[in-house]
Formats: sequence, structure tokens, C-alpha cells
Amino acid sequence: MSIYGINNSYGMGYYSYQSSINNARLMQALSRNPKLSELNEFKESYGSSRSSLSDSFDFVKEYTSSMSSLMKAASELKGSSASGAVNDLSVTSSDTSVATVTERLPVRSYNEITLDVSQTARAQVNTSDAVKVNEAATEDMDFTVSGSSGTAVVQVSSTNEDGTARTSASMIREAAKQINSQDAGVRATVVEDNGEISLKLESKHTGEVYGFSAQGQFGAAAGIDQVDTAALNAEYSVTDNGITRSYTSSSNDISLNAGRIGVSLKSAGEVTIRSDMDEEKVSSAVQDLVSSYNSALKVLNDNYGRGSGVDNQLRNLVRGLGSEQSLAKVGITVNDDATLNFDKEVFAKNFAEDPSFVRDIISGTGGIADTAFNKASGGMNVNSRSLINNDMAEAQYEMMNSPFNVMGMYSRNSAYLNNNFYAVGLMMNYLV
Repeated sequence: MSIYGINNSYGMGYYSYQSSINNARLMQALSRNPKLSELNEFKESYGSSRSSLSDSFDFVKEYTSSMSSLMKAASELKGSSASGAVNDLSVTSSDTSVATVTERLPVRSYNEITLDVSQTARAQVNTSDAVKVNEAATEDMDFTVSGSSGTAVVQVSSTNEDGTARTSASMIREAAKQINSQDAGVRATVVEDNGEISLKLESKHTGEVYGFSAQGQFGAAAGIDQVDTAALNAEYSVTDNGITRSYTSSSNDISLNAGRIGVSLKSAGEVTIRSDMDEEKVSSAVQDLVSSYNSALKVLNDNYGRGSGVDNQLRNLVRGLGSEQSLAKVGITVNDDATLNFDKEVFAKNFAEDPSFVRDIISGTGGIADTAFNKASGGMNVNSRSLINNDMAEAQYEMMNSPFNVMGMYSRNSAYLNNNFYAVGLMMNYLV
């Protein structure tokens, strides 16, 4: 026999039927009981537990992000990072009035070169005697200028087509025009000053090999064959790794470090050329590291007590990135709450005084970059469950110890338990 499809034969069908009846009666009692509001409050509390766990999972994501950011910032300053800020080297000159430098090819090693300039390379300069601008010419020009790349022929008449005399200024301008129209390796310019005019010749390139000579009838450009400034080669010595070598060059543009460093000689004197960390790039990277460290510290501090993993990692970070004395050398100070401050000006001052020492503190073995990277890497390897094990235990305790959960345990199971009148009596006592 069956009632509404429920098997009423002896055995498990009977107990299933009894269980269904008891569940229905329990729900009817709950719906009429004034304590229903208490049960609703519990269900809301149970919902908040699930919401709390959802918040815990969001924290795990935030934790992972903060550790990842700290690792990235530290990696930028690690000596082993080929593309990091500490290995993206720049080249500097200690005295730009003696020599300026440029990086022609990437410089991959820290180095210091002493450059001693005895003389810079110069171009030859000849200047004619000055004459009055309006002075009448008395002699034709018929001369040649022989330079490094050819000979320029100059032929200028002292009279105009109508037979009138030309001015000296007119003849000198014409001579300059003819020289510049021919490729002799010499540049001609007209110099006017205080009503007087002269012709100036200058070799297009510096160095002795680019000298020139003038021969012939010079007319208004008398004296142009006289050398005012002789062509000279640059003379300098380079001391690298304790070895000094001397060189000459027709140009003031030279190269060092197998062509990686370009140097422009400006004047005689001694200068130190250093390939080292780029101060601006490293300073910015240190600021990023400090910001990432402080952010990670805040995430851990704000979530202290969620789990043993959080507490352990907080203690790990609070131990710092090095001694206060070492940190101070790179412009980092420690606050009372273990957060860090970075002073860019202090960093720049100490870097200028002793760049190798600052470099070692930042990127050397056991330096602040290594320390920060290892702390963040260790934090990434923490078991995610340990980050929220206290949250999970609290949520589990709330669910297991609620009255509604205890009563539900009886209504969900078989008729054997529902027929345990002692248990049912306890349930009814709670509801009545």
C-alpha cells in the first residue's frame, strides 16, 4: 500500500515515510513559533559567515598581489637582473669642460677611466690683412689654395666691366665665393669689423693632415698665406685598470672601451670617466621598492590574526631590509611602525661621494634588494590555507554550535533519530 506515492511497506520505506512526516511537522511548528525570528537571525549570521569567508578569499588575492609587487620592485634592483636599473649603466664625466661623454653602445660593466688631455685637435686658420671696406682695389687676385681634398683657384679682377675700380670689399667677397664653390677642404668667410674687412680661411677638419697653403697674387687679401693658427692633433693619455697609454688623434671626437663610449675633447685637463648606475633610474627604483614594502606591510598589518601565515610574514617583514646604518647610506630611514621613508637628496649625495659603496648596499649579495626579494618570495610560498586558517576555524565554529544546525541534524536524518523522543523533546523545548 502506498500513500501519495510513499511506500508504506515494512522496512526502509516505512522509516522514510516517518521521516518525511516528522520534517513536515517540524517545519509547521517553526512557521508558527514566535522564535522563528531568532532562527532567521541565525540564518543571517550564517550568511555573514559565508560573506566573511568571501572577504578572506579577497584578502588572499590582495596578499598575493602585494608580495608579487614587492618581488618585482626588488628584482629591479638585484645585481643578477641584467635588465634591472642597477645594470642599466650610464656614462658620466667628472668635468664636462674638459670632455663630454656619450654611450654609443650599451655599457655592461662598472668601470672608471682617467683621461688626461694634453692638447685638443685644432683646424688651421689663415686671415688676411684688414683693409677699409670702401678702399679702391689696386691689384688683381690670382692665387690658389691647396687643401686636403684639392686645390681652389681664385681669379678676381680689380676693375668692373665698365673699367671702374672695384672696392677691396667687393674683391674679398668674390674670392670667398669662389673658394667655397670648389672642394679644397677649406672654408672661406668674410670678416667685417669697425669699417674694415678681411678674408678668413679655415680647414674643414681638425688635425695636422688637414692643413692647407695659399700661393699667388693676393691683391686685397694680402697676408692670406700667413698661418694664424696651425693645425694640431689631439694628444691625450688613458689610464684604465692601472695601465696608461698615450694617443694622438686628428679629431676631438674619440672613443673608449672598445668603441662603447664616445668622448668629445673640449680643453686640456684631467677628467674621470665613470660607467656606473644611472642615479635617476636607481633612485626611482629604490622609491618603488620602499612604496611596495610599505604597501605589503599595511596589507599584513590590516589583516593580522586571519591566519598563522599572515602573522609569520608580518614578523618577517618587520625585521626590515638591513641595519639602520646601511639603509641610511641609501637615503632610507625606518619609522616607529616599521614602514620606510626614502630621501632622494640623501641618496644622490652619497651616490656622488661613493657610488660603489651605495651600489653594494643596494644590489650586492645580501643587500636590500636581495633581502626584500627573499622575504617576498618566501611570502609567495606560504600555504594559502595558513593565511586564513583562523577565519575558517571561526566560521566552522559558528556553524557547528548554532541551535538551528543541531536541530537540523535530527530532521535531516532517518526516522530512527526522529523517533528518539528524548532528542525530539529537546527540540520542542527550544521551540515552545
